[in-house]
Amino acid sequence: MRLPPCLRATFFLLLCCHCAAAAEVQWQGRQVTDFIAWLIEQDIRIIYSNDLVGPELVLEFEPDTQKPIAALRKALEANRLTLADGPDESFLIIRSLREGADADPGEAKIAGIESVAIDLPLTEIVVSSSLYSLEYDQAGSHTFLERQLTTQLPDVTDDAVRAIHRLPGIASGGVSARSHVRGGIDNEQLFLFDGLRLYEPFHLKDFQALSSIVDQNAVDGVDFYSAGYQARYGDRMSGVIDMSMRQPEPGTITELALNFYSASVLSMGRFGGSDHGDWLITGRRGNLDLVADIVNPDYGSPSFEDSLLHVGWELGDNTYLSANALLSYDKVSLNEIDGSEQANATYRNRVAWLKAETDWTSDLSSSTILSATAIDNARLGSADIAGVLTGNVTETRKFRNMSFRQDWRWTVSDALVVRSGLDLKHLDARYDYDSSLQIFSPFDQILNNQATLANNIQVAPSGGQYAAYFETRWRPFERLVLDGGIRWDQQTYTTAENDDQTSLRFNLLYFLNDRTEIRLGGGRYYQAQEINELQVADGVTSFFPAQRATHLVSSISHALSTGIDIYVEVYRKKYRSLMTYYENAFDPLVLIPELQIDRLGIDTDGAVAKGAELRISGESESAELLWWLSYTWSSIKDEQLAGDVRRSWDQTNTINGGLSWDWNKWNFSASGVVHTGWPRTDLLVNSITNPDGSTSLTASTSPRNRLRHSPFHKLDARASRRIDVSKGELTAFLEVSNLYDRQNPCCAKYRLVTDGDGKQILSRNTGNWLPLIPSIGIIWQF
Repeated sequence: MRLPPCLRATFFLLLCCHCAAAAEVQWQGRQVTDFIAWLIEQDIRIIYSNDLVGPELVLEFEPDTQKPIAALRKALEANRLTLADGPDESFLIIRSLREGADADPGEAKIAGIESVAIDLPLTEIVVSSSLYSLEYDQAGSHTFLERQLTTQLPDVTDDAVRAIHRLPGIASGGVSARSHVRGGIDNEQLFLFDGLRLYEPFHLKDFQALSSIVDQNAVDGVDFYSAGYQARYGDRMSGVIDMSMRQPEPGTITELALNFYSASVLSMGRFGGSDHGDWLITGRRGNLDLVADIVNPDYGSPSFEDSLLHVGWELGDNTYLSANALLSYDKVSLNEIDGSEQANATYRNRVAWLKAETDWTSDLSSSTILSATAIDNARLGSADIAGVLTGNVTETRKFRNMSFRQDWRWTVSDALVVRSGLDLKHLDARYDYDSSLQIFSPFDQILNNQATLANNIQVAPSGGQYAAYFETRWRPFERLVLDGGIRWDQQTYTTAENDDQTSLRFNLLYFLNDRTEIRLGGGRYYQAQEINELQVADGVTSFFPAQRATHLVSSISHALSTGIDIYVEVYRKKYRSLMTYYENAFDPLVLIPELQIDRLGIDTDGAVAKGAELRISGESESAELLWWLSYTWSSIKDEQLAGDVRRSWDQTNTINGGLSWDWNKWNFSASGVVHTGWPRTDLLVNSITNPDGSTSLTASTSPRNRLRHSPFHKLDARASRRIDVSKGELTAFLEVSNLYDRQNPCCAKYRLVTDGDGKQILSRNTGNWLPLIPSIGIIWQF
């Protein structure tokens, strides 16, 4: 079998980098963070901030690895740092209360999810509500509760982004990696990787977007915001997915992984004098086409691949430079088994960026990114449903982006931190779209359908997108932290009246005591229609004005002495100036959405999302058992002249829960969800007798989203076993999605059939979300 060029280049680079690796580790003269990473590999849990232990801290002596904690304490004391006892037999690196003295362990505690004690530095405090940190690196430098849960959660696609589906306030049917955050549409999330915004970051993007284009093996951690995020995060209304890149460790690590969904390879390590250089390379190929060939070739052949190439170099003691490239390619051929739809598509994403991180002084630092993005999409397909419709579509889309982003942070004092930045982009796009659709009677009578519809669109928008922000964090009192910011955005490729926007945001954190924290946040969040988001498939040829949402969120968290954390949050999100959005009223899982009788444009004056979330989590004293349980009440409704209408993903009551248990070299994990069934709209067809005695059909629909599907519930489970081999470690795992094969209804397909009397009647076939899906896999690390 001939490998694709993208993967051939990846494997060649892996070989070259692996052969260049050094053998024996010598610590003197190396960074303290390298020694900490090695300690974590030895199962010593250490919690610290990169702001506190930076690359400028170097080991001035050769540490005694037989007494690692004493060696680390000695290295820290030389820099006015020390070790304190952390949660669950971990160690916490903090500033010395006085030079040469150790800290009182009672003055440095981390309690619960993203909680910090009163005496931590200002730069380490998480002020925002609705932030969840999800750690993925096997030898990561932070130890939060979510890390233990998410690294072993069952997920047949092994996708880092899907981990957020387990969190409160997220609505997802389980097919797509996209999700709805607190009532928002699934394009309202800012997607960042290594500080760079990624556009269209999904494989099979027009076919439910099954996974992101970033291999989870390359992800160090995911910071996910669902409300109240700071001014540096812009142009999306509902959420932020901020993924950091995995940091290479001393020596060389290679990982080979294989499962039903994909096969992947990773190599990372350091090179150069004193290990000043580092590399990270991944390559992944999807196996869906191979699985489809075995199960039923008539389904088609969906294939994808992606690669990440990274090389970095420490330039002196204060500057780190890196060059990076992220490449993905999809080739898709899909068919409905009954022959009613066929679709073919190719997608190609190429992203390259240079990044410079500089510590100008101990208090002033900057990060600069220069990037280029090129995306090419092509899609064609047809639909032919007897007596209902016939149509075809051909489409190509191109997107180009050149971007410069710079962020600054200045620690003015122990009580004041200032951040500012700017983002400059030049954007080009081209759309070539051609479609025709004929809808037969009586289905042309519903949902503002037309009997015939043809679109032939060629547009090539071009222009700039500019942003600047300023934010400050101030600690006027020991127990109070205030965070405020202002942001300005402008788009020049639109003809909208408000192509520039200014938004204010604020957050407040109050430490009621060393175990209880109160947060309040809010602000205005704008979202401009991106140059690559023009809705040509629905006949739209001009851009809408920027949308906006006003957030207000409040939360309280408390850490019990028993190790159980309790978190309660309430929120309200008010939308205004919303653009028309499109959906399929009967079946959201079709191959070609615009060639359907249920395609519907939703015009709304505004919308309101509101809810309350309760989350309880904990772990055993030995940290072998981790668990969580949450309940969410929520509501999302569009405001229309005829009255409020629930959005199609409204789920009033939701319960999420899960656990992860380590036993010897085994790990067992499970995750389950139960929620109110999503709203639905039904098609109604009646037969009437004409004056001449003949019969004809009339069609109508039930009031939009007035009905509901039955409740949704499922359970996913995973078991893995680590096995020591002659070279490295092998992990074998078995996981099952929807363990008891619950049939969760999602949609309906309608067809005209002839009954025994020769009359045409409507046939309704209810479709379901994903059935029971097993997967087995192995991971070899050496």
